[in-house]
Amino acid sequence: MPDADTPLDTADLFTLADRQQAWFTTGHGPVVVRRYARSSDFVRAAVRARNGRDRAALLTLRPEAYPLAPAWLAAIAEAAPETADHRHPSAAMSSVRLLARMTPDHRNGVPRQSDGSVGWSVPGASARVWPVGRIELRSTTGAQLAGQLEGSGWDHWKVAAVADAGLRLLCAPEARHLTRTGQPSGWYRPSDRGQIGEGRERKGGQVYDGSTVASCSCGWSVTVPSQLGARAMAERHHREATADKAE
Repeated sequence: MPDADTPLDTADLFTLADRQQAWFTTGHGPVVVRRYARSSDFVRAAVRARNGRDRAALLTLRPEAYPLAPAWLAAIAEAAPETADHRHPSAAMSSVRLLARMTPDHRNGVPRQSDGSVGWSVPGASARVWPVGRIELRSTTGAQLAGQLEGSGWDHWKVAAVADAGLRLLCAPEARHLTRTGQPSGWYRPSDRGQIGEGRERKGGQVYDGSTVASCSCGWSVTVPSQLGARAMAERHHREATADKAE
């Protein structure tokens, strides 16, 4: 049986006995795991809010997901709010997908289902989140990470972070570097930025700013003077990042 101060990253859920409960520590709060009878073949994990008292998430994990559980539970603990009440999360579902790094681009919008949920997929895995805080992440190999986020402190930024963490664990290797190119900053008035007008101008004294952000699901990002340059940088990053994995 693990000690109460066992680090979560060393947890082996396969060693838990039937109906055994164990506490693990993370850098952001405790995680409690309970093993149910073998006939049920799953564990439930409760992630505490940062105050260490309130339950911020209740996750259900089956054996195929046990090896992924420590990393995902740690990510949930990191994203968890300071306190948790008994209300539903305050996240806007469309914003969750827009903020998630592990997504394709959003030129086709963010379609919602009749139940208010939104879903998306990357090579090897898919995600769906509901307004009540339910989240499901599935891999094409059958592994699933699922649970319920609890408390109104879960905003769309925090829910997106949880979805990102799970998808990175479940996706195919080629999906770990999903690059994205934004839109140029566009026209602006130099006075709004405390500048003197220069460069390409149009009526109204506006100046064009072509600076564009290129980013990747791994966290890499860069701002360059043009959208064309941003696309080139994104392609270069993807090429270099995937080449490192192939070697």
